[in-house]
Amino acid sequence: MSRSLRLGLRSALVALPLSLVVGGGAAAQDLSDFGVVAGQSLTNTGPTIITGDIAVSPGTSYTGSGSVVHTGTAYLGDAVAARIQDDLTTLYLALAGRSTSTFGDLTGQDLGGRTLAPGVYNFDTSAMISAGRTLTLDAGGDPNAVFIFNVGSTLTAESGAAMVLENGAQGGNVFFRVGSSATLDTSSALVGQIVALTSISMNDTAGLGCGAAYARNGSVTLINNTIGVCVLAAPGIGDVVDVADLTEPELAVVEALGALVAAGGQIPIAFAILAATQTPEELALSLAQLPGQVATGVAPMGLQSMDDFLDAVVGSGRRPRVAAVSPRDPGVPIGMVRADSIYTGKHGPATAPLSFSTSLAVQPGQWDVWASAYGSRAVIDGNARRGWQKLTSENRGLALGLNHAVSPNTEIGIALSLNDADFELGNGFGSGTAETVMVAVRARTSMDAWYVEGALAHGRSDITTERVVTIAGVDRLVGETDATNTAAHLEAGYHMGPITPFAGLRAQSFTMDPYSETAASGTSSYALRYGKHTTTSLRSELGLDMAWSGNNDMGGTTGLGLRIAWARELASNDPGGRSFVTIPGATFRTTGAAANRDSVLVAATASVTASNGFHVGASINAQYSGRARDVGGSIVIGHRW
Repeated sequence: MSRSLRLGLRSALVALPLSLVVGGGAAAQDLSDFGVVAGQSLTNTGPTIITGDIAVSPGTSYTGSGSVVHTGTAYLGDAVAARIQDDLTTLYLALAGRSTSTFGDLTGQDLGGRTLAPGVYNFDTSAMISAGRTLTLDAGGDPNAVFIFNVGSTLTAESGAAMVLENGAQGGNVFFRVGSSATLDTSSALVGQIVALTSISMNDTAGLGCGAAYARNGSVTLINNTIGVCVLAAPGIGDVVDVADLTEPELAVVEALGALVAAGGQIPIAFAILAATQTPEELALSLAQLPGQVATGVAPMGLQSMDDFLDAVVGSGRRPRVAAVSPRDPGVPIGMVRADSIYTGKHGPATAPLSFSTSLAVQPGQWDVWASAYGSRAVIDGNARRGWQKLTSENRGLALGLNHAVSPNTEIGIALSLNDADFELGNGFGSGTAETVMVAVRARTSMDAWYVEGALAHGRSDITTERVVTIAGVDRLVGETDATNTAAHLEAGYHMGPITPFAGLRAQSFTMDPYSETAASGTSSYALRYGKHTTTSLRSELGLDMAWSGNNDMGGTTGLGLRIAWARELASNDPGGRSFVTIPGATFRTTGAAANRDSVLVAATASVTASNGFHVGASINAQYSGRARDVGGSIVIGHRW
């Protein structure tokens, strides 16, 4: 990594929550610009000085503005004010979610007269600084040191109460998260951001010389006060988190934010708050939730669904090989001495029509209607070092098809499938579902002991993804999009008695349309916008198919099959670019769990047919590789006439 990129990256990580990182005057307003934010109203009495912007939302009332010396802009009930309230909610929840430091529970104790080191301090109920007393915050020489006070109910600074910052402590790194309301009595002087759920009242001559008054739901009431937003010293290149310890998805996010800062961009409060209020361990956990690894599970789920369907389609035209029958036997068409093998493919003969008696061997003009219920479950192991989560996907489908013999050696067919699939990432990193409609055409022809078969298929899916981000409260982010999958299968083999060596190719192209996440609950501060991307797969197979069959008491045939093959996967899984909805300029890519290129395919089949053309059967099949398992099965019924 270049030195300039590393500096930009580190700057992004240590960017403090209320510091403005902008390039040029055109940058959007950030919560750090605001000295006062109120939910319902702002009321002022007497000469008050406010340095910083003002926002009121969803209310619009601002009274007493004529006696306010204001440096900044007032946003009353407009889109900017609404966005700032969203940022304030994110900040409030992020602070509330911080774990209390060791010996940080100060419930029932007076803050006045104390000297505190950086940390997170908690009050189960109310907190206060007694009249005339001083709270000292000592940063120990670290200008990035953070002080957080989580107060369960009310915060009161009595008359003459004060705060002192020592050894590099900065007011922009001080936060009072108040569960109800805060009151600053006459002549009290605090520093830091007061983030109250309800209201804030500042009595005569009370001040926030370096700080802000943020009330989420209620009002801010001022009487002859002074409020000025903090101007923080430039963040140092400190080690908030060691870049070498980050996983690939985490590093992708950090590099994107670092590049944005290096280019003069602005990091919203939802992201800047991370480095300012979290330990390195907590920050690493937060970074792991940001990349949206959930999207990497969509393509494997889609490829699995198409594999199952193709196996059903290709297998529908294959029958167990049977012994040659004398043309003189009653009811046997002249010239029919062989039927072909059951195909297994990746998931076995997922819809392989089951054997039929020699008296029902393929004739020109013969028809076969079939239905198959199939399913599979695939697991791809994660990789902690690379940040990949375990991927588990399940697929269920119902396929209907019709085949027609155009000659004794050639058959064609068409099929339709309704498919339902879902996946889940390990450690709660997200899940997704897909509802898919697929259609396919197939053909097979035999030349003496040789056969060649192929199929073309196309599917369209409705995709839904969901992930939960717990950085600032609980945000449930949901995305909806469409996807298409086009696939082809080609195989050739040579019958050698009960054994058939074969070679095959299968290709897929899965394309997912762009989409954005929205908040089903919580906020959308960390929602992502995913770009369009295509995943391609080319799999080769080389193996042996073994089949045994014989006549049964129903005048038909009973067949057994076993297939073993080696498969080589040549896949390209470009995850596509993505960016945060609130930071469209920071684009990055993230990969997820992937199966090995080489795997072993094993499938076992059984089938029974009656002399009247009805057939039924089942298969169990599996694919194994070093870090992936795929187990499936199918049941098929049909009728030939």
